[in-house]
Amino acid sequence: MPTITAIPIGVEWLQRHAVAGAVACMTAAVITGLSLSAMPAAAQQAVQPSLRPRQSEATGPTLLDRNSVAPGTSLSGRGPNVSDLPVALDTPSSDPADTLIDPDDADPTEDPAGSNNAAQRRVLRDGDLSDIEPQQPRDGIVDMTEPPGPIDGIDPAAVDTRALDEARLFENPPPPDDPLLFQIEELEPVLDRRPQRLFRFEPFDPVGIRAGSFVLFPELETSGAFFTNVFKGPGARSDVALDVRPSARLVSNWSRHALEFRANGTLTTFNEFSSEDDRAYTLETRGRLDITRRTNFQVGLSRDLAQESRSAPDGRNAGTRADVTTDRAIASLNHRLNRLSLQLRGSVSDLDFGATENQGVVQDNASRNYRVTEQAVRATWEFKPTLSAFSEVAINQRDYDRRDANGIDRSSDGERYRVGLSFAGLEPTPGGSGARPMLAGEVSVGWGIQRPRSSALPDVSGVILDSTVTWRPSALTAVAFNARSDFGETQSDGVGGINSQSIGVDIRHELRRFLIGTAGVDVTVSNFEGSTIEETELRLTTGLEYFLSRDAVVFSRYAHIKFDSNQPSTSYDADEVRVGMRIRR
Repeated sequence: MPTITAIPIGVEWLQRHAVAGAVACMTAAVITGLSLSAMPAAAQQAVQPSLRPRQSEATGPTLLDRNSVAPGTSLSGRGPNVSDLPVALDTPSSDPADTLIDPDDADPTEDPAGSNNAAQRRVLRDGDLSDIEPQQPRDGIVDMTEPPGPIDGIDPAAVDTRALDEARLFENPPPPDDPLLFQIEELEPVLDRRPQRLFRFEPFDPVGIRAGSFVLFPELETSGAFFTNVFKGPGARSDVALDVRPSARLVSNWSRHALEFRANGTLTTFNEFSSEDDRAYTLETRGRLDITRRTNFQVGLSRDLAQESRSAPDGRNAGTRADVTTDRAIASLNHRLNRLSLQLRGSVSDLDFGATENQGVVQDNASRNYRVTEQAVRATWEFKPTLSAFSEVAINQRDYDRRDANGIDRSSDGERYRVGLSFAGLEPTPGGSGARPMLAGEVSVGWGIQRPRSSALPDVSGVILDSTVTWRPSALTAVAFNARSDFGETQSDGVGGINSQSIGVDIRHELRRFLIGTAGVDVTVSNFEGSTIEETELRLTTGLEYFLSRDAVVFSRYAHIKFDSNQPSTSYDADEVRVGMRIRR
């Protein structure tokens, strides 16, 4: 059978030639690989077009093959520099996690496709720094991708596959998760308490007392004080006093919305001059309603009772001091449109001056009572999470209950125009525990005018400067820059108002682990519009605080006040010394 004999012979021929062909193919592949490894990257791409980098897909690679990118090409993880080749490791290593692209090299937040997980990141370990900074969401971008799994050969515990939004949530918890942070601060941005909180860094933070979903922060400060000029006048009279200042703050610890209650008091008892005793208190409540992720409504109610200072423009030089009661309500509506934020704000304040008595003669101060209503609109543009610019326009109306002693109605209408910058810089904390602000607050400059409704009084106008900025040049030092402009009220004849400008710098430095020193200088200049009266007050302060424990602090403070006026027999100097203890929880 010829046909049957030919079959095994053909099979044997095919097997012999197939083995030879396989050996030839393997030899050619090895020679080609050696040739490509010795060629420049550009020549490799010309020989094999599949090696040319192209625009990444929607999710982008989890790891970058450095051998697939031309020398000198950026591995930033964006644009045409990202290769879409299968994932590969650079070189053998005892720790496969060492081959992961460092977040400094790969920037997934700027991936052109909007991916939130364009690169796997190392799991933070003790001593590592966190480089995750908050990023604002972008309108119209929805991430529908899932994080990729770990690469074969890499310990899953060494790879962080969470989306960046989730990682930021744990790296930088939102303010409501930290009861020490003030949560309702958009009521009146110029009075934001967070810069002051940053300035008063301490070796220990109060832990508070948990009360359900609230945290209570109680505090009691007691001190003994010595005053060289109790009445703050030319004829200096000295005295000692006991000062007690209790306070408490109850703040919510919710993931949404916020509520806060605050109360503090001042009880000062002088040894000789009981007319200078202080019996003051402040009651305040604030609330924030989170309507949507980008819209909230905030409201605040407060009552403040204090005794008028002897150095006030209309303060009495003798007899009792007037009780000044201030009731205030303020509300703001805040909405964010990507980088643009808008605020509508309104407030109502009612000031009431109590009667005074001097040698049996009672003087009614009802003509000094007035009500202030204010409306403002504010627009803020965010250049980046650490820097924003804003502009604000505000108007107000001041309505007096009665005419003054000369029969003049001191009611007025005012306007304020401001532009400025807001700062909220971030720096990683050791150990990867999050980020802390190192430059916070805002500074603004503008122009304002207050127009009395009576033609007998002149307008009060001028440049206004407002600032509340804290700078932390190091972990041991904090510097606060404060400025405030105001058009105050007075009953002086022919004076439309007081143009007051105040500016100051305060420094706080950690001398030792539990010893903190402070120093500051403040200058206030007041011009009485409609008269030649000019007043300048210089205040120098210094102090020490020693932390016995987390809950107990002993302190000492010294202040020197120098008051100068172009009016006769009004200038004076005064010194104050306080030593005491502050107990808190």
